[in-house]
Amino acid sequence: MNNVTSDAPFEKTVRLVCRLDDADIDYVRDTAEWIRRCVRRVLEIHPEATAAEATPVVLDMSTRGRWRLMRPEIVAEQLALVTIGP
Repeated sequence: MNNVTSDAPFEKTVRLVCRLDDADIDYVRDTAEWIRRCVRRVLEIHPEATAAEATPVVLDMSTRGRWRLMRPEIVAEQLALVTIGP
């Protein structure tokens, strides 16, 4: 075992971010706003797509934590790699 006494200096660790409010990320709290922003960006990238085609895909992605934590515009750019529509 270590011969460390309680009088030894303690090195503080990095503060853990426990809440999204405290994190330095652009988190969109409102899911409806997240969906609107994502659909808008999808339509900018794919003008041939319609909101009716893009919305179900974006809605599905909004239920997945990994995607939902990302900025909606970044998710839309990932969707741009996949064809939306018929």
